[in-house]
Amino acid sequence: MMENIIDPLIFEFKKIKRIRGDLFKNFLSFVHLYLTGTKDDKYKEIKLKLLKYIVANEKTITMKLVQN
Repeated sequence: MMENIIDPLIFEFKKIKRIRGDLFKNFLSFVHLYLTGTKDDKYKEIKLKLLKYIVANEKTITMKLVQN
């Protein structure tokens, strides 16, 4: 289930042309800001679970970020 959410986020993140610094940390910040875009807090718990999943699977997600 989480992969269905993360893959489109990775796709949107890769659209950003200038990515500097630590790729994984930048992606983590991107996801946080992307999901915080709404004023409604009904997704707060989902966002927290998603961020925990991303941190727990850092190596797998970093590999996806590096792939073209």
